[in-house]
Amino acid sequence: MAASNFPEDTLAGACAEYTQAVSKVCERYGFDFVAIGLTAFVGAPLKWIYSAGATGERHKRIVLAPGHGIGGIVIKSGKPMLFTDIDEEIDPQEYSSYPIVFAEDLRSFCALPLKKGGRVVGSLLAAFRSVDENHVDVYRRMIDDLDGTICDLEVVSEGFMNFEKIVEEKRPAKSDAPIPHSEITRIIGAQEDERKRISRELHDGIAQELWSVSFSLKRLHGMVGSEQERTIIDEAGSNIERILDELHNITVELRPSALDHLGFASALRSQAAIFEKTYGAEIVFEGDLTTERFPQALETQAYRICQEAILNACKYSDSDKIHVSIENAGGWLHVSVSDSGRGFNVDSPEIRGSGCGLPGMRERANLIGATLSIESGGSGTTVTLVAPMGMDGGLHD
Repeated sequence: MAASNFPEDTLAGACAEYTQAVSKVCERYGFDFVAIGLTAFVGAPLKWIYSAGATGERHKRIVLAPGHGIGGIVIKSGKPMLFTDIDEEIDPQEYSSYPIVFAEDLRSFCALPLKKGGRVVGSLLAAFRSVDENHVDVYRRMIDDLDGTICDLEVVSEGFMNFEKIVEEKRPAKSDAPIPHSEITRIIGAQEDERKRISRELHDGIAQELWSVSFSLKRLHGMVGSEQERTIIDEAGSNIERILDELHNITVELRPSALDHLGFASALRSQAAIFEKTYGAEIVFEGDLTTERFPQALETQAYRICQEAILNACKYSDSDKIHVSIENAGGWLHVSVSDSGRGFNVDSPEIRGSGCGLPGMRERANLIGATLSIESGGSGTTVTLVAPMGMDGGLHD
């Protein structure tokens, strides 16, 4: 089953049905601005893709992370949002948290979550650039007329949020923002450089020397006379081949050449093949990518996160099969690693090994502006990474 919420052309703004829908709503109720924002994947930021009454293209560059901005709060909470007079109801200091307000000079708006397949995948925003006591009636009439649907999407119109609670929940989230140059970030960078150096030395140095010894033994095999001597040489040759295989596995784990030459997906498949032989679990890959290569930082960090997730599933889940889904859409890379094993307490995991696995994964996700979610319970564990493939200077909360 595909993880993408919408086809690629819909995320690119090519759906005529959505285009007509926002225009119809805007015209019918006299709104100044109407937009439908969509998310490529669960956990991916929202972008205002379809709009009517826009003053320009600025709103299309807004990227709303879950929990931030109008669209981000709506998709994270799954609840509608309503302001009839922004100047009266919102502290001006909070305006920067609502970039669509600046982009379209909004004064009054109603934002409704949009669901597909039972999950929130977007938001419908209807707004005025003026203040009028009759606006509430217009919003209510629109909600009644929509009757729970717009196009193929379910409209959520119950359980409106109050702003005081939004502000209270939102402010702590700002204090949790990652420190750009934290100690663990520097450690990760140093580790990656050291991995490259050691991998290169093992491959170009020790491995080449062992191949040379192996070749010499093969030449020597034809020069000795007794069967016993040939047997000893064969055993030595077999031991060298085994050491070379182990050395190859180590270099792949340190820094796979496939990551540099073929890209993220190929490197992950190569690593998974080694894990299958080592731990016995079957690792099944699903999904398709529209491009093989991504920016180097994204490839490296996404690979390390998924490598750790697959390794943890192999070592600790007691699951015979592990599923890895890799897709991209709307400028976002979506990867999930899931098993049907015994699960663990995400909030208070049992410390195994160095205990740096989960914090390291989260920090790597922060480095590339990605969202990392971990869900675990009696039915297994799913690790999901949603990462930008290279945004072009959009507005972020």
